[in-house]
Amino acid sequence: MATDTTSPTTEAGSPPVSRSAWREVYILAGMRGLSFAGDIAAETAIALQLQAQGAGSYAVMALLLAATVPPVLLSPLTGKVADRFDSRTLIVGVGTLQALVCVAMTLWTSPAVLIALSVLLSAGLAFTHPVFGALPSAIVGKDNVPRASSISQTWAMAGMVAAPGIAGFLIGRFGVTVPLLIDALSFAAVVAGGLLIRTRLHKGRDAAAAKGGADADKPATPYKVTSDRFLTAVLILSGAVMAAASIINVLIVFYVRETFGASEETFGLIMSAWMLGLIPGGMLVRRLKRLSHEAILIGTFLCIAVAILGTGLAPGVWWILPFYVLGGIGNGAQATVTHILLNVRVPDTHRGRAFAALGAVSNTGPALGYLVGGAILSFTTPRYGFLAAGVFALAALAVFAGGVLKNSDAEAPAPVLNEAAR
Repeated sequence: MATDTTSPTTEAGSPPVSRSAWREVYILAGMRGLSFAGDIAAETAIALQLQAQGAGSYAVMALLLAATVPPVLLSPLTGKVADRFDSRTLIVGVGTLQALVCVAMTLWTSPAVLIALSVLLSAGLAFTHPVFGALPSAIVGKDNVPRASSISQTWAMAGMVAAPGIAGFLIGRFGVTVPLLIDALSFAAVVAGGLLIRTRLHKGRDAAAAKGGADADKPATPYKVTSDRFLTAVLILSGAVMAAASIINVLIVFYVRETFGASEETFGLIMSAWMLGLIPGGMLVRRLKRLSHEAILIGTFLCIAVAILGTGLAPGVWWILPFYVLGGIGNGAQATVTHILLNVRVPDTHRGRAFAALGAVSNTGPALGYLVGGAILSFTTPRYGFLAAGVFALAALAVFAGGVLKNSDAEAPAPVLNEAAR
């Protein structure tokens, strides 16, 4: 069932969703899962390639920044593009360019070129992320967004869980070229999925823009997520808790290996525990029908904060496992319910900007967390770093949870169109 969302539609009282629409939801979910798996495999391969070439820690840091900075810097532009141009054009065009970038990585392997190409790859993801986030509501309507977002997020997380093991196997057997080519194939699959999904956001709007007609639906006052106090509180809280979770990503290897003297196998098992919690966490959101989405969101942040603090209090290394599973469940549920809230809360014409803002927050928090995590180790032990991160997450929850719950019933600001649009 193709849907043109050039004009906002009312989803309440809509007829049952057709099977073809749910088929598109699963195509979208598969696209995201393949994309995540391919990206993580490629990132692992590039990091190993840099290390094999003798590149130092600064090169690895530059690679991490190449993956996180573009979505932050480009978020004002990518949100506007997602809200103005045909979603199929964006998915197919950007996906094709990303596939070519992955192929280029196999041909030019100097550290500077690899990092530069990683910037281009991340920039492409910054353009497609808002489109992928906005599509579920357009495909099945707002009443069915919880199920659709849960399906999409679950497959994305499955890709994240499977990717490290797949990447390790492929790199060990075939070297770094094969994972990069597989990432190129994953982007080719995204392009194919973009052609198969009949639902299109802003169908034909890019053609209108080319003819100079884009100003007809440009808001007189540009939309900003910060104009919605509820979403502002959600994004600030998300950034704070994700920063705390990123701090421990730096500390965990030293905590497990040095504080407890555990083996590499134990460390790998602990890292897998958080990842394995992501999938049931995403699926859990659909089961908690009696709770409001904002209440579930607060619960997910509480799970993450308790997991971090509990890990810092662990008397032995194996105590970390249940806390990491809890953190993964909270992380998976948080990502899913945040996507649901944005799809339900934000008007069709501005949803790209909202998901671009989420992408900026999702990358700024980890980037700051990595920097803080590295600094913590220069003056204290990993255990105290975990405790500090856990306390910080709980403090952020105490400060901003009230704003989330208080403003959840506030009416979202409506877009104000110029006279030509009216």
